[in-house]
Amino acid sequence: MSDGTPSLGGVGLSAAAERLYRAMLADPLAPPAGLVAGAGVAGPEYPALLAELNAHGLVGSTEGRMSAVDPRIGLGALVRERQSGLDLATQAITGLVAAFTEGQLRADPARLAEVVDGPERVAAAMASIVGEATTEVAVFDAPPYVDKKTSEHAETSLLDRGVRSRAIYAVAALEVPGYYDAVRAMIAAGETARVVPTVPLKLVVVDGRRALLPLAINDGVVRSAILVHPSALAEALAALFESVWDTGLPIPGELEEVAEPLDADERELLRLLNAGVKDEAIARRLGVSSRTLSRRVTRLLERLGAATRFQAGLQASRRGWL
Repeated sequence: MSDGTPSLGGVGLSAAAERLYRAMLADPLAPPAGLVAGAGVAGPEYPALLAELNAHGLVGSTEGRMSAVDPRIGLGALVRERQSGLDLATQAITGLVAAFTEGQLRADPARLAEVVDGPERVAAAMASIVGEATTEVAVFDAPPYVDKKTSEHAETSLLDRGVRSRAIYAVAALEVPGYYDAVRAMIAAGETARVVPTVPLKLVVVDGRRALLPLAINDGVVRSAILVHPSALAEALAALFESVWDTGLPIPGELEEVAEPLDADERELLRLLNAGVKDEAIARRLGVSSRTLSRRVTRLLERLGAATRFQAGLQASRRGWL
């Protein structure tokens, strides 16, 4: 209202009807003429304004005359009704945006995705979509690699901003010299990681609605990539990540201390076995022969009472070793 009093226009009430309602609340026994005068409305307007208040549930008949309904009841119900309508409208926004996006894509298919050519442009596109991430960056990770240090720096920046980071590594990634230590460092920094035998493609999904797929990597340089804009295609790529994530094995960070602590080699062996790294790569990393590695694995299985490596992983998890 003009005098600074909070208005009821937000619940669909006209200014004149609101003044009449306030007059009725202030003087429940006032006759119609007094209410008209108190509300500052013309006499002929009174029946229509009373009907408006009645339609909003703000007046009712009491002993043959119309009187104001308690605001806690009348206005409370009106506000809840309006809020329910707003909630439904808010829910409709998602569908409307999807329809709008679909229409835009039909009108101009180039909006769906674009090919980014040239190392500089690819790097700029990656920096742009990752820099705009607000909730999560999800990655399929596999060799060959372009610049591990730059990638690690970008991920650390994400985690510092509170953006969730999830990565699915191909086993081959953990066999690259020095890369397993880099992965462990990122897990310690806050990344959640899993490992699978192979990933279907190299991929970065941002907030479940945008994606970047390297197309050509030559001599350690990404020559081209596809940038996927918000669309059903981007959502499908996000769903692909989730489906592979469900099949992956968690890559643990530091092992917890136990009553009978493992030595350093045993702890490392458990981590590598759980990650699915091949025996040849494990032996190379630990600096032992294949025969020595086989004996160490056998001792671990016996200690854990496991018949298979999978059972060993389960037992180690139960004992807090993974």
